[in-house]
Amino acid sequence: MHNELVELAAEMEVPEGFRADAKGEVIVVSPQRSEHWRIISDIDFRIRLNAPSLRTTSDVKIPGTGERAKAPDVGIFHRNAELHASKALAFVEVVADSSRETDYVDKTSIYATGGVPVYLIVDPDRELWTLHTTPTENRYRNTTTNPINVPIEIAGVSVELNN
Repeated sequence: MHNELVELAAEMEVPEGFRADAKGEVIVVSPQRSEHWRIISDIDFRIRLNAPSLRTTSDVKIPGTGERAKAPDVGIFHRNAELHASKALAFVEVVADSSRETDYVDKTSIYATGGVPVYLIVDPDRELWTLHTTPTENRYRNTTTNPINVPIEIAGVSVELNN
C-alpha cells in the first residue's frame, strides 16, 4: 500500500512551493520550507558555477524511477545526456518531515534499481547528510553519513550544505 501511495504522490499536481509525499497510509501536501529550498538552490548553484559541462534539474520527473516517474529535488546529468535515471550522475533529496520514509527507504531502493550511481540525502532536521554509492539491484552497496557541516563532493564538485 505504501509504495502505491509513493507513486500516487509523485503523480499529483500540487501548487508551486508545495510538495506531496506519502507518510504512512496517507498523502501529505505541505509547503516547502525555506531551508529545504536554500539547500536545493545552493547545490544547483555550485554545480552550475563549477561544472559547466553538467546540468541540473529540480523537481522534474525523471523516467526510469518507477512506474510513475519521480522528481528528485536535484538531478545532475552531463549537459547533453538524456533525462533518464540510468544516465544520471547523481540525485539529491532534501528531507522534510513528510518525506522522511520516502527519501530514506523508498527512493533509496527506487534510485538504486534505476541505476543512479550516487544518491545524496540531506537531512536538515537531523543535521546530517547520507551518501549512497554503487547501486545494485535494489540497494546501494556503500553508504556514508556525516554531519551537515562536512563538505560533500557530488559529481566532482565540492558543496557546503550548512552555510
